[in-house]
Amino acid sequence: MGRFWPVLGLVGLVACGGGREGAPRGPQAVRVKVTAVKPEVLEVRATAVGTVEPEHRVLVAAQEEGVVTELLVREGDRVRKGQLLARLDDRELLAQLEEAEARLSEASGQWQRAQSLVKEGLITAAEADAARASFQVAQARVSALRTRLSFTRITAPVDGVVTARHVEIGSLVASRSPVVELAAGRMVLRVPVSELDVVKLKVGDRASVVVDALAATPLSARIERIFPAADPASRQVTVELVLEEVPAGLRPGFLARAELLLERIPNALLLPETVVMRGSEFPSFVYVVEGDVARVRPVQVGLRQGGKALVSSGLTPGERVVVEGASLLRDGQPVIVEGEQ
Repeated sequence: MGRFWPVLGLVGLVACGGGREGAPRGPQAVRVKVTAVKPEVLEVRATAVGTVEPEHRVLVAAQEEGVVTELLVREGDRVRKGQLLARLDDRELLAQLEEAEARLSEASGQWQRAQSLVKEGLITAAEADAARASFQVAQARVSALRTRLSFTRITAPVDGVVTARHVEIGSLVASRSPVVELAAGRMVLRVPVSELDVVKLKVGDRASVVVDALAATPLSARIERIFPAADPASRQVTVELVLEEVPAGLRPGFLARAELLLERIPNALLLPETVVMRGSEFPSFVYVVEGDVARVRPVQVGLRQGGKALVSSGLTPGERVVVEGASLLRDGQPVIVEGEQ
């Protein structure tokens, strides 16, 4: 039995040595990167999509029935107020006018004779009144026909650009039928804006407009008017913006996006949106480095915009927030700060 003691002693030494190596260690430090919280100016913006339109769409209609004998403009032509756009066949009206003028000449002579005869007592006052009435009726007839004849010349009521022709030469048009459509006034963009956002806008506010068809070049604009009522179905309000610069290639009907400035927050605490974490104990939290240790800090997040989160409470300027390595952390975890953004 004595020969086994040395072996047992060796086993005991091994067991004792193994116990020292298995002693519990503290949590290992995690390498992280942080950012110092500092106040920034935050511009809260909303994007709305709409269609570029002329400020006014003018439908030029015929005021007299007739056949189109001349059509002097095409789509895209720029016209001035009073410029002749089309002409209707006026031969019948000219003939009627000639007849009416002849009757007027006859009625005028009869009225002049009646004035002389009534003074001499050769006709009664009633007969003189009848002659005068006939003369006045003939005058009115001539005036009416001249007005109708002027309606055969269809002119532009305003300056504008021809956007559509609704007739061709030889077409028979009725009174009040559309002949030409004009785009008049400035170029505007009408966009729908949420009722929650429109209350933060006012007439005169500046905006930036991007037209996709024009290589996304930003255009300056301002709010010209805000419609008085919201759409009952969508709860959106139409906002009209006037484009202050109109590129040569811009046309009515182009799709455009307006970026509207809703609010400017001067001392906003912003963090990258990915830094704000969610958990079962706290809806939103971040890790703040205090000394060499990471601490869980519950925060309240308001607006999220452009990859940034606005922290409304829970942080103060100057605190260091973990931006890389947060997924490896627990509350109280030792950290080694490798860099600061």
